Amino acid sequence: MSDAEPGLIAQIVPAIPTFAVDDGFSYSVPTGLDVRVGSIVRVPVGNRRKRGYVISMRHGGGEGLKPIASVSGDYPAFSSAGVEVLRWIATHYVAPMSVVLAKTTPPNLPRAIRLPKLSEPARTPASPDPMFTTAAAARKRTPASAILVRENVPAAIAGLVGPALHHSLSAMVIAPTVVEAERIGASLEVWFGNRVVVTHSQLEPKVRTRAWVRSAAQRGNVLVGTREGALWPVADLAIAIAIEEERPAMKEPQTPTLHVREVLRKRAAIEKFAMAYVGPSASTDLIAAGVRVVTTSTRLWPLVEVVDRSEEPPDGRLLSPAATSALRNAFKGGKRLFVFAHRRGYAPAFRCVQCRAVRTCPSCEARLGRGSTCERCGNESGACSRCGGDRFEPLGAGVDRIAERVGRMLDADPSQSTYRRQVSVGTEADLAAASSVDLALVVDADGLISAPHYRARERALQVMIRVARLVERGRGNRLIVQTSHPSDPVVVALRRGDASEFMMDQFEERARLVLPPAGEVLVVETSDPTEELPGLAAARGVDVFGPAPAGHGFRWLVQGRDLRAFRIGLRDVVHTWRQNGITVRVDADPRDL
Repeated sequence: MSDAEPGLIAQIVPAIPTFAVDDGFSYSVPTGLDVRVGSIVRVPVGNRRKRGYVISMRHGGGEGLKPIASVSGDYPAFSSAGVEVLRWIATHYVAPMSVVLAKTTPPNLPRAIRLPKLSEPARTPASPDPMFTTAAAARKRTPASAILVRENVPAAIAGLVGPALHHSLSAMVIAPTVVEAERIGASLEVWFGNRVVVTHSQLEPKVRTRAWVRSAAQRGNVLVGTREGALWPVADLAIAIAIEEERPAMKEPQTPTLHVREVLRKRAAIEKFAMAYVGPSASTDLIAAGVRVVTTSTRLWPLVEVVDRSEEPPDGRLLSPAATSALRNAFKGGKRLFVFAHRRGYAPAFRCVQCRAVRTCPSCEARLGRGSTCERCGNESGACSRCGGDRFEPLGAGVDRIAERVGRMLDADPSQSTYRRQVSVGTEADLAAASSVDLALVVDADGLISAPHYRARERALQVMIRVARLVERGRGNRLIVQTSHPSDPVVVALRRGDASEFMMDQFEERARLVLPPAGEVLVVETSDPTEELPGLAAARGVDVFGPAPAGHGFRWLVQGRDLRAFRIGLRDVVHTWRQNGITVRVDADPRDL
């Protein structure tokens, strides 16, 4: 709508974090004021002026309506199609509309800048999925693709987005971490020069705001960022790519717990751009969504050597003789080593001395620590759930303990710079910034596989694949995995170099249990005890469990095949709780239970 037209009314959601303003309020548009859907404005709310977001425009007289005071910024933060996406997000993640709308804006007000003259894209590598790339560049509808790549992810991305950029269309790439966004951005500059626009939370606000303006105002760029960039406006967006969408970093930990995969999938469906997921495996979530899988290699990660510890004496050694020998030989040969521990501190995993099974709760199968009480369900368990034995030994260790043992075993001083350049010990948090190595070791695969949450087996495989992908090609280079269960499907899939069959089996198992992605789960945490959830769940035909103690509050778990009706009803309940001073956290699609 042109702003010169008389008699315009704007529906505006003020920036007040409450469900009470979700539908917005009507304001008249003064003649000559440049207002459109997505505009950031200042409007009177009570006796104050507040920031607001225009979610729709219509013709009308405007008599009796308060006028918009001013427009803030020179660019709209979203389109009319974007409003539909944002409403879905607000419903799905049980969040106030104003909170979701704010996520589309940059740190500072978006003012007009002098846009750079774009460099000509260089010739890019061949696309790993030519059919998908051609359709995206022609702005034709195409099914989402999962591109399984063994190595050189930036080259695969360049091949996917290159044709679109050659046609002055835009692309978006979302990476899990700042380190990976920076690395991918720097690599893509080889092909696309100043068309690469990088954004992440560690950049200064003015730099991020400039990146936002370029993304929103200029066609032909590729926006490379972390999860907060997934809701940014992109001019003539033709293709979006999510890198390793299953990673925990792709999901907001705080309410609203947005997941990049779900947000971009919804955007792609409504805003009509192509969607690709790039990584070494297709998650159960992509399988459930029917995403077409394209594999670029018969083996998607380097060779894996499995060390069977089931026959070793129960002496509590962290490193098997085979792993010790391999590490010593590699170290003496000047090779680079990475030793993976699945947690910092002391690992509270134990196994039965008699049958060597990891100690788990007989009720919910969560991993048990030193005590006999299950942290997940609260049940007591004194004996081994498999053989009845009552003696348990520690299994695995944290980073510090393992680093000490490795240094002692290699007869080297870990404080020396030469040692640190050659040997690294770390957890999953260290993988993104880790350098390539010749030999990697997973000390305790069983501890990963038996973690106390429903995605443990899938997550264990995904994490060990990431460790494997640190290993460069080369004679004798490999990942070594220590386990007492070498025939476990997780270990078999890792050794095979292909996760497709395993992920399909996991999806079918979740379908039987009505767990994501075959079902839906919602976690509600409150600071005070409440009574509304059981009645709301019963009325919506879903199951509710709880409350269980959680920190200084209480935790409910809601489960069903479709929770949309429950989510809608929950909005009013959460609104009432917050008005009564109760702190509430809603975790939609929780990764860990």
